[in-house]
Amino acid sequence: MHSAINSAGLTDRQTEAIAWVYGVDLTQERAAAIMGVLRQTVAKLADEAVDKIAAVYQRWDYGEVTCEYSETSQQAA
Repeated sequence: MHSAINSAGLTDRQTEAIAWVYGVDLTQERAAAIMGVLRQTVAKLADEAVDKIAAVYQRWDYGEVTCEYSETSQQAA
């Protein structure tokens, strides 16, 4: 994912928006307050960033990318 983000050519503001919203898991409202912009601006920046990142994966011919998470448990023997 980091390679795709670096290859996407994001602006500093797009990078900041996705870092707050997806990296730190803030709401768009909270990210907007931190960035000093409107929530709609954060939404637009994040949408543009996601589109650019998706285009990188498409160029790399990844097709649809999904993430799967699993939780493993370890039992004492």
